[in-house]
This record gives sequence, structure tokens and C-alpha cells, in this order.
Amino acid sequence: MSYLQFPRLIFSGKFQADPSTVNNDPEHFNTARFQPNYDEFGQGASNGWWNPKGTGAWRFKDCVVTQVEYLDGSVCDDPNLDPVVGMPINSVVDRVEGKLVDLDPEQQMVSAIWGFQVYLGAKSSEIGFGGDYAVASFGDIWVRYPKGSPDSFFGAYYQSVIQLKKGITGAPSSRYLQELQTATGTGNELSIKFNVDGYVDDNTQVDFTFGRVTGAIGAQQAAEPRQFVSGRTIFATPGTSPGLNTAYATVQNNFLHLDLGNSLPTTSAGGPLQSFGNLMLATEDSAGNTVFLGTVPYAGNDWYGRTAGIVSFPLTPANKTLVGNQPLSLVQPGSGGNTAFASESANGQYVRADQFVFRFNPTETNMATLYATKFGKPMPNATISFQMDSSNMVGQQTQGPLAGPPAGIPTSAVTFPGALTNPKGGFQVKTLSNGIATISIQATNPGNPRGYIDGQVYGVAYQLGPVAPAVGAIQNPSQILNLLVFSGYAIPDQPTWIEDVQPIFQQYADLYPVMKRIVDLGNYGSVMKHRSILKNVFSTPESDPNYMPVTRDLSKPKREMLLRWLDNPAYMNLDSVPQLMQALQTAIELEHSTIPPYLTAMYSIIPGQNEEVASLIRGVVIEEMLHMSLACNILISIGGSPSIGQPGFIPTYPGGLPGGLRNGLTVNLKRCSIEQIRDCFMQIEMPEELLLQRMRRMDPNLDAKMRANALSNSPNMEYAEYTIGWFYDQIKAALTNLSDSGQITFGNADKQVSEWSGLGKLYVINSLQDALNAIDEIKDQGEGTDAKDPKDGDGELAHYYKYSEIVEGRQLIQTPTGGWAYTGPQIPFDPAGVYPMIDNPSLVAYPEGSRAALLSQMFAESYQALLLSLHDTFNGNPTNLRASIGAMYSMGLQAVELMQTPTGLNDGLNAGPKFKVNYEQM
Repeated sequence: MSYLQFPRLIFSGKFQADPSTVNNDPEHFNTARFQPNYDEFGQGASNGWWNPKGTGAWRFKDCVVTQVEYLDGSVCDDPNLDPVVGMPINSVVDRVEGKLVDLDPEQQMVSAIWGFQVYLGAKSSEIGFGGDYAVASFGDIWVRYPKGSPDSFFGAYYQSVIQLKKGITGAPSSRYLQELQTATGTGNELSIKFNVDGYVDDNTQVDFTFGRVTGAIGAQQAAEPRQFVSGRTIFATPGTSPGLNTAYATVQNNFLHLDLGNSLPTTSAGGPLQSFGNLMLATEDSAGNTVFLGTVPYAGNDWYGRTAGIVSFPLTPANKTLVGNQPLSLVQPGSGGNTAFASESANGQYVRADQFVFRFNPTETNMATLYATKFGKPMPNATISFQMDSSNMVGQQTQGPLAGPPAGIPTSAVTFPGALTNPKGGFQVKTLSNGIATISIQATNPGNPRGYIDGQVYGVAYQLGPVAPAVGAIQNPSQILNLLVFSGYAIPDQPTWIEDVQPIFQQYADLYPVMKRIVDLGNYGSVMKHRSILKNVFSTPESDPNYMPVTRDLSKPKREMLLRWLDNPAYMNLDSVPQLMQALQTAIELEHSTIPPYLTAMYSIIPGQNEEVASLIRGVVIEEMLHMSLACNILISIGGSPSIGQPGFIPTYPGGLPGGLRNGLTVNLKRCSIEQIRDCFMQIEMPEELLLQRMRRMDPNLDAKMRANALSNSPNMEYAEYTIGWFYDQIKAALTNLSDSGQITFGNADKQVSEWSGLGKLYVINSLQDALNAIDEIKDQGEGTDAKDPKDGDGELAHYYKYSEIVEGRQLIQTPTGGWAYTGPQIPFDPAGVYPMIDNPSLVAYPEGSRAALLSQMFAESYQALLLSLHDTFNGNPTNLRASIGAMYSMGLQAVELMQTPTGLNDGLNAGPKFKVNYEQM
């Protein structure tokens, strides 16, 4: 039995599906190339597509029972006669909503619902039932409204079972529940199928992310498939207009039940059904004459909402005999003959897998169960032939502006133990006497064929008979086996944030920006703050709606690694040369990350205004260039190659510092102001000792906690915010240890940059001491030589104190007693001497064709040229640094023109520089 048989409950209403569309584009999984605008709305395949801030939620809304149908075929739509009529479906309010989950960015046509519950009435109601909806993917997706646009034109269905937690109650008061209880017997599952269409993907509409749902609930027998009806399958006739989608039918006693819920096209998204005129279900007699079984009353008043597209035809004994041996068809009678819109295969044969979506960790085995039928009856000893065929995924691989990596390779990662090799290609199995066949699927490690997307997806096509289907012949993704095989992964003994955790969490942070309202997974401080919550959500079963990776795209070993790290969250462990090189690359990115916000503030100062403030900021920018050069030279000296301007090099603004340093600090691109300098610039440059002093004021027990942690060998991460100075101290220690152990040597002087005309010294690194001196230069210029001296080794104020002079409005000078005070000459700042630049212009979408858009693009191109020039400088052309600095100054002229140009958004503000790179041109 199934939802398609009596007794049957019909419901209709709305559903909500709220996916994050950032992950619609496989290229967006490439963390190294991810751009901030991918988190923003876009038209079509641009930016983050049509719902980048989606929560992943799935739920029913305002669904009610429209009618019930009894074993004898009678129908009730009166709540006075059966109290089930009019009751709500899914009125559960005591748990998180379900989640809509793609199998993979390159196979989004089998999206499944996880963690969903379906209840008739409230859980506490004396009448009803309910429980967990077993995870299942949608089937038979098609263009139901041809004149619509993605995703509003789609229709599909979900079929699964409700695993009862609340059994059928209140049966004495409801004939439907009585009959359902009898039909279910000792089983604890009910069959459910619902159709979805009319989805609203226009974010300007009130019902954005909602659509129409109609469905049916009935009894489920243990021997029956869960995700489709093992009965009769009626396929659309190619070339007919309007076109139908696949329909399903089954015979029960003297009734033939026909499901057209996902078969009939509509005149609008979620609107009325298209007209076919007189549409009839037919079969034929032994002579080939048409025998009409009944009319489909689809044009009746709200027929679709009342019936979910299901119609039941009484069968005479003669017709029942014909139906058992002859194909079914949907026809429109006419004087010139019948027009067949859909027909069963002439021989009545059909095969379909029940579960058709599988996830594998390497070495795991899954079993697919297939049902072969002929005119709805089991086919014993039937041959089912299979073929590896991933052509179904090509359209999703190439749907964005940049194609994703190829699917389906290597094929050697998937094997089928026990299956027979097909001499005509592929492999095959045979059904048992009950028409059921199983095929074992085993996965091995596919390696990392897709680079930035874990694992690989595969398709396996199948059909009845000794010949496997030709590649590309079957494009319905619910009629092939869809496999996701994760890459192999060895769990490190001590995972670290920098090396192991942040690369995974950053991808989630990029692809699900809505999470940042709760926790910014790419930010170390935010993760540590929510560590206990993360441990909880990563410990829940995958089927739980609270399980955090809403795409279920995390292998078991990686999940175990994250839990191990959450128990003992080490930041980094620089005990190898690759780890040290990675830390030095992070240092390069860190030094660069400060330049765009500092430059933006400097550019925003109107020429001739706030000159001393502009001079102080300019001096810091030049020294940041020195620091970046020193980090590059150290990396070159030990055999590394700095990577500048590569995808991911430019951080997201607003966002944290590279490496997760300075927990909780958000760096914005804003015009110059006292607030920006105090709350952003000074926080970036804050000396470690000052930060600890502030934290001690907030927590008098801080030192005791840190000592206790040290004694227990636990990290101090929950009690200290890592400064840039702390980070460089770890690099110094690693350089010393690896040099002393002979794992690194210093050299490659000819590849290092040596020319420098500004303050400070640009060291050429030929020894450990040179490297240590270079790092001290970076620290001293940023924080000062020690806690009591605000100056660096060159007698200049460190960056933190230069910025504090602007905030205090006076120069910092030494007092007669040897201390320091802001009692020197005034450093005036006039807000009126600053252009009214819009905040975070890197995220602003200026009107197409506007001058702001033109100038912004020109600046971005100049910035890209600067980064490419710097990359060339530190990768074989060290004499090019002066030209790179000159390019930075010329950018200032473009920036000033931008700052004088209105945004075109009617907001009273002016445009600003976009620090972006067009990676498609690289």
C-alpha cells in the first residue's frame, strides 16, 4: 500500500524552501577565489544569485486536510462528518525546521529534506499522528510552467515515509483514522507524497521563498518502496503540446488510482492547470481498440487543491482484466482519432531504484534496491543493466560564469561487488522471484579530483534488458543512481586552526553568509566564542535539523577532526617547514590587509585639508609596505615563493584580519574619522601588553586562568586575543627551532628586494639573525620597542601611537619625568575636510553605466595591476618595487576623483575605491 491507495488523506497549502544560492555556483566553493560580492543578491548567475542569505530552512505553512477518501472509494470533505478534514498538517512548533540539502554543487537536481517532521494536528492533540519524515530527495523535476524562469517554473515531487513518533490516535472519532489504523497494522510508518510548484524566487515579492504544495498520506507496507510507487508508470509523449510529465498508477481491488499531481502543466507559476480539453485514461483490448476507463476531471473547481492531482477510477471486471495486461495512456478523444499525451511502455515493463541518492566515506558500501515490474506486477529473473554516466551533472558544472571542475572521475573510485560484467558494456544484476534486485556499491578514495570541492559525484544509469543505456540517454536524475564519494582524509593528532580547521570553516562562512548572524566560521575569535555550541551541533546525528553543515557535505573523518579540535583548539603549530611557510604567507597577507583601509581613509581627506593627519596615515602605509616586503624576503630566503594578488589574497571588507588575529575585530573600509582610527586602526596595531592590561581590567582573574591553562597544557585562546606582535613571536620561535635543527637555511639573496628609501630598514635575509631582526623591525614599527616606550628603533612613533595622536588631537611627547603624554602641539582634525564617501565601497553596486561604476572599475584595474606588479617583484624581479610603490601613488589620483563623484544611488554620498581583482582575467 502507499499514499496512492485507499484510505487516503489529501492536504494542500504552502511550503517554504530557503536555500542559500551562493552555493548554486560550483566556482563559489573555491575559497581562494571567493569574492565578497558573492554574498550579495545577483541577477541570474551573478554575485550570490537570487537568495544568498538563505537559511536552508524547509517547512510547510498553512497546510490543511482538504478531504479524506475511504476504502470503498467514497469521499468526505466535511469536518462535521470526519474531524480530520480541515485539520492542520505540520503544526509542530517545538523544534527547528527541516533543512533543504543539495547532494553537491554539481548535482543539485536531487535535493533532499533533512530533519523534517510531519504531524496531523498538534503533538498534544487527542486526534492525529506524526513523526519524522525519512530523508528523501525530490523526483521528476520538470518545467511545469514553461513561460516562467528559474526557479519559479519548476515542479517536482517528494515521496517518503513518516516514521511515527505519535501513533494514530483518535481513531474512534474518525472513519479515516480507523481505516488507516487497520491498513497500517503493526507497522510504524505512513506513506506520504507531496508535489511542489509555483516557487517564488523574486526577493521583492511578499511570498519570496514560498510555493504551492499538495499531497497525500496513506498506509505503508514494509515490502513496498518508500520513494516511488511500484505500480504503473505513464511517460509523456514527446512533441505533444502542452507537454505532460510522468504519471503513476496502481490497481487496488476494483479501483485504478492515477496520480497526476506532478504531471499537468500550469498557466502560471503555481496557477491553474493548462487545458487539454477532454482528457481520459484509456487502455486497449486484444484487438488494439481503445477502451476508455474514465475522464480526468482536472478542470473542476479547485480540483488540484482538493485531490492533489489524484483520481480513482472504478474498474469493471472486464476492464480490470484488460488493465492487468495492456498499457495505459492519457488521451484526448477526437473525430480524427485520439491524441495520446502520455503512455505506458508497450510491454508494460519498468524498473526504478527506491533510494537513488547515496553518500560515501571511502571504503564504505551502500546497497541500492531496484523494483522491476510488468503492468504493475513483479518481474522475476529480469536483467537490469547499468552504466557509469555522469552526463546529468554537466549542466550544473557549467551553469555559472566559470565552469566548475569535471564530475565523474576517476571512475575507479566506485565498484559494484557481486555485479556481473556485461559483455556489451557496463554490468548487470538479476531480480529475484519478487521482482526485486539489489546492487552493492562500494567506494574507495577518489583522491581530490575537484580540488576545492571535497570528493566526487557520480551518476549510474540503468535500464531493463541485457544492454546498458547509452551515456546521456537518461537525464531524469531521479531515475539514475547519484553518488557522492568523499575524499580520503587522515585525522591529525593535533589539528590546528590555521592548517586544518579554518580552511573548512572558511568555505562554510563563504557559502552560508546567513550563519554570520550567529557565528562567523571564518573568524577564529567568533568560533572560540561559540565553541560549546559548535561542539553540540557537530555532535548531533546528520538527520537532525540542528546538524550544522546544511549541505551534509562533510565527510565523517573531517567531522571527527573538527570535534577533536573543538575539544583542544590549538591555533597553529609551526614545527615543520611547510607550516612555517604557510605562516609567512599569512604574514604577507596580514600586512597587505591593513593597506586598503589605511589608504581609503587617506584618500578620503580632501587635498589641502587635515594635512598632518594625512601625513601620519601616509607614513604608516609606507611602513606597512616595508613590513610586507620583509615578510616576503624571509619567505624567499628559506626557499618559498610569495603569492600576491592570487585569489583569496584580498580579504573581505568588512571582515576580520587574516589568520583570525585580534578576535572580534571587524575591519571596514570607511572615510577618515576619529571613530575609524580609534575603533579600527588602533585596534589593528594595539601592542600585546596594552591589550592584556585592558583584559586584566575586565577580568581580574585573567593571569590565574592563564597560569592554570599553561599548567594543564591547555590553550589560552579563551582568555587572550592574539595580536600581530604575538603572531610574529611564534614565527620567530619557529625560525629559530627549525634553523637550529637544520631543517631550514637562509639565502636566495639575489631574489630578495633590497632597495628601500623610506624609514626603517629592508633587510636582505642571509641568516637567522637577519630574519629575527626583520621581524623585530616589523614589531617595533607597529607596537613600539617595549611597553614603556612608544617609539620604534628609528626614533619614530610606532603605528599605534601615531594613530592615538590623531584621536587625542595632540602630539605624544616625553615628559620631564621620563613618561609620555599627549601634551604636544595640536593635531587638528576637521570632519568637513573629508569627502562623504560611502562605507565599504567594495560591496557597493553602483548604477550600471554611471560614472561612479566606470571610475570604480578603473581603480580596481589599477589595483589589480599593482598586485600583479608586486607579485612579479617578489618572484624574480626584485628591482621592480619602486615601480610598484609608484603605482600605489598614482592610484591616489584615481581615488580622489572617485571621492568627488556621487554614488548615483541618491544617498547623498560619494563613491569610493574598490579593492577587488577580476580573477577571470588572471
